[in-house]
Amino acid sequence: MADCQRILCSVGSCIYNAGDDNLCKLDTIQVSAAAKSDSGAPYDETLCASYKTHAKKK
Repeated sequence: MADCQRILCSVGSCIYNAGDDNLCKLDTIQVSAAAKSDSGAPYDETLCASYKTHAKKK
């Protein structure tokens, strides 16, 4: 894969989200199917398996 490609992300709750840039800080991500993976809907079939939430603040 070319070095110039980027992974865009607008999921602000993910620890890997680079905030204002809408970029993922990971070099690669794992995309996995959801439980309803035969529905044909993108939101059912393409989940980011690399997602990690921010640590909860006290």
